[in-house]
Amino acid sequence: MFLRKRILLLGITALLFISACGKKEESNSKDHIAKVLNTFLLGEPKTLDPSISTDTYSGDILINIFEGLTRIAPDAYGEDKITGAGALSWESSSDKTIWTFHLRDHKWEDGKKVTAQDYVYGIRRSLDPATASPYSYLLFPIKNAEGFNRGELSKEELGVRAVDESTLEITLEKKTPYFLELTYSSLMLPEREDIVEEYGDTYGSGADKLVANGPFKVRSWDHEQKIVLEKNPTYWDNTSVGLDTISFYITRDENARMSMLFKGEAQIGEASKKEWAEKFSSSDDFYEYPGYSAATNYLFFNENNKLFTNKNIRKAFSLGIKREEMSEMVYRGLFEAAYGWVAPGIHMEGRDFRKKVGDVLPKDSSSKAKYYLLKGLEELGMSSTKPEDITVTYLNPSTSNWARTYSEYLAKMYKETLGVNVRSEFLSWPVFEKRVAEREYDFGGMAWYADYNDPSSFLEIFSGQSEVSPVNWDTEEYDELLSRAFHSEEAGERLDSFAEAEKLLLDRGWITPTVYIKRRIFISRDVKGYYLTPFTSPDYKNVYIEKNN
Repeated sequence: MFLRKRILLLGITALLFISACGKKEESNSKDHIAKVLNTFLLGEPKTLDPSISTDTYSGDILINIFEGLTRIAPDAYGEDKITGAGALSWESSSDKTIWTFHLRDHKWEDGKKVTAQDYVYGIRRSLDPATASPYSYLLFPIKNAEGFNRGELSKEELGVRAVDESTLEITLEKKTPYFLELTYSSLMLPEREDIVEEYGDTYGSGADKLVANGPFKVRSWDHEQKIVLEKNPTYWDNTSVGLDTISFYITRDENARMSMLFKGEAQIGEASKKEWAEKFSSSDDFYEYPGYSAATNYLFFNENNKLFTNKNIRKAFSLGIKREEMSEMVYRGLFEAAYGWVAPGIHMEGRDFRKKVGDVLPKDSSSKAKYYLLKGLEELGMSSTKPEDITVTYLNPSTSNWARTYSEYLAKMYKETLGVNVRSEFLSWPVFEKRVAEREYDFGGMAWYADYNDPSSFLEIFSGQSEVSPVNWDTEEYDELLSRAFHSEEAGERLDSFAEAEKLLLDRGWITPTVYIKRRIFISRDVKGYYLTPFTSPDYKNVYIEKNN
């Protein structure tokens, strides 16, 4: 998948994740096939620069306009499998530290050959400290990547090189069990040095400021309105691409999206309101793809706020969440109460991590929340302070009506369980992101999406190496557990280390999960060939639309 380790607005649930419904079938008549698809983005992509992209909106575009080394595709049994894309084949050394990728013959949209050096340049750029990629730490398994990212080593010392025009070699620091899961991320996409240098800081900011090598290219980008992709005639597997154009309408209002979907003005949408889901479920014109999104909504607390420096107060705010009630009342039963950080659907050695480890947080514990609040106030020397005299501000990363509904519930919930007052600030995503980075908030909420199938995709965000964690905390013990898991040869030891790290993270209480994100995607029955995993943005490569008489 493309980097889905993206921070999303809390409660934004209608991102376009799409499922496969079997293999592509041949139509009886080409006249029955429509080649135009309309769908949605909930927000404006911040950039289409793959090295610095951080949101799912850009991820939904990047996966369709770039060809990484690999993609995820279903095998003969419908199971997710890493398959060759830009790489025709690959092999590793006996100790799994040197990986050699043999590139297929493919081109950029302007006809230039995609070379191993383009992949080298893209990886180097994602790790270059001058690029300031928020997710560069994901590539630290590569030899000397951390040193290069810190400015201590040169790019030539990085364990990535072009053996020749069609052969890429990547050397790792140590054996990394999940390395291949990184090869379909945006951080490892090929990039054209001449294009990046031509556009500088504006690279990826418009349809005319990048080049594609994937199934589609960007025809137009009307900011805050619509992004249109068109079939890329130079793509190596062009005959498998069944759509001529895809229009992504940037539409935050769910009623507007669902109305367009219901009237046939769009073919794909996700319902976050139960009434819409029921309406589509009862229609014969749509089919549904339910399932987990490998994502968790969570709250996080500012370490610079005196109140939240106390562990018991953080624990009180965690225990004070009525997760089951929140799931039903706020998310209308579409999401599931979360008692762990790693979402269901994340596997290790073929086992679901969440099912294997079980819950971390106690259930039905909101009645104990006020006890820990009062205990924490006493520890802070604030024993004379009454809960009703406390007011904290929740930073909400959205200005939508739904965001206001969520904040109203949050205030009511905490008034009941803790007795405190919660007010909210409603901000656009860029302003929210800036405020969080500058630690100008009391507590806030977001969602986190895994971007590969390993617990580290959830846990690494809070490591000392991460630059995207919304909180700062003492990570030494946590980092040691992650390091043990990353480099262990034994599956059991890896699982135990990840489980201990998750338990430590939630015990410290700087973040606390609320709900696991599930999806209810409704797709027009005319749409064929969709494929989706919990770890990818929707891949339209093999999608087509078949109109029946």
